[in-house]
Amino acid sequence: MTNNLSMQELLDQQEQELNSVKVGQTITGKIAKITNDEVVLELNYGFDGVISVTELNLSKGKYASDIYNVGDEITAIITKVYHKDGVIHLSKLQLDKKSDFKDLEKAYNEHRIITVNVEKNIERGVFATYNTQSLFIPISQLDTKFVNDTSSYVGRNLEVYIKEMDTKKNRLVATHREVLQERLDKEREERRVRIQAEKEEARAKAKAEREAHKAQVKAEKEALFNSLEVGQKREGKVTKIMPYGAFVDIGGLEGLVHLNNLSWERVESVEDMLSEGQEVQVYVLDVDAETKKIALALKDINNDPWDLIRDEVEIDDIVTGKIVRTIEKGAFVQIREGVEAFLPISELSEERVMKVTNVVNVGDEVNVMVIEFKPKNKRMVVSIKEATREPEEDISEFLEIEDSLGTLGELFKEKFKNLEK
Repeated sequence: MTNNLSMQELLDQQEQELNSVKVGQTITGKIAKITNDEVVLELNYGFDGVISVTELNLSKGKYASDIYNVGDEITAIITKVYHKDGVIHLSKLQLDKKSDFKDLEKAYNEHRIITVNVEKNIERGVFATYNTQSLFIPISQLDTKFVNDTSSYVGRNLEVYIKEMDTKKNRLVATHREVLQERLDKEREERRVRIQAEKEEARAKAKAEREAHKAQVKAEKEALFNSLEVGQKREGKVTKIMPYGAFVDIGGLEGLVHLNNLSWERVESVEDMLSEGQEVQVYVLDVDAETKKIALALKDINNDPWDLIRDEVEIDDIVTGKIVRTIEKGAFVQIREGVEAFLPISELSEERVMKVTNVVNVGDEVNVMVIEFKPKNKRMVVSIKEATREPEEDISEFLEIEDSLGTLGELFKEKFKNLEK
């Protein structure tokens, strides 16, 4: 049907199609020709589209022939329409600018980092490009530290946020400082989290070690406690002195050495025999499984002086001792180390004694007779009176003669009997 159209009708149709093309429209065409100055496109309208090299958005030092070939498609914006010549002028640069601006707008709305290249510097900052768009970075937004010279940034690629965007004034302001600060903050937070995690790990490890050590110590203490037997001899260290005795550590467990178990002799004060930190040898006296209390003795419980003297002394024996203490009712006499006997005031003398010290004093050596001896109860009573008493005269031999002779009456009866005869 088109072949049947007259020339005038074809011209009218072409004019009508040309009139439908508007400046600002986007159009796509195939490259028909490439020259040093321009690229010619073959458009669907039957017209030619021309893009000058300045509107191709070529990189510096590049020619159109380095980028494009005949037959390639190019999309561009219509900038001018020449009806007389039937030529449409296009710009790929303007289309790219619109596209780049949309990218920047999206980056601004999404607060997304973009990379720009610094091309120029001034005293107050630098100018950078994002493809076809130009941005300004103030000197205060170049670094987290003070910047004195902006020239060192020229030629560098910087990661930035779009800080301000004014489409009416075509003003784009970017910040590199916020990117750096954000990363510093992130690094600090990561470092803080890492340090916190390391601390928590160290605390957890230390806690586990403490618990393991505690469990080990507890097990060792239990094993030690279970191994204790009455009469055992153990090495220990005095940990605390009290008025009533001393606490001794015997390898992780503490036992009490009571004042009475410090020595077989009488001890007036714990400090007279022990001091804190002193290494000692002790004997196990008692182990209470329920209360976990341990009674210890510094004196040798396996050599009780009362047991040793049991076979040496009997009642009525005369022994020598030393007065070690006097009281109103008598005195105490040390017979052997660890063995004290009681000397009652009534046994001091045949005569009445009003005061013990009138007869004996501490330090006196005396000979005494054992008048009561109960080693099992650790009790011995002695007497000076009995020890010094004159022995009674033995008249038993006379008694035996008297028995053999009979009575005097019987003797004289026999004599008178002879007289009667």
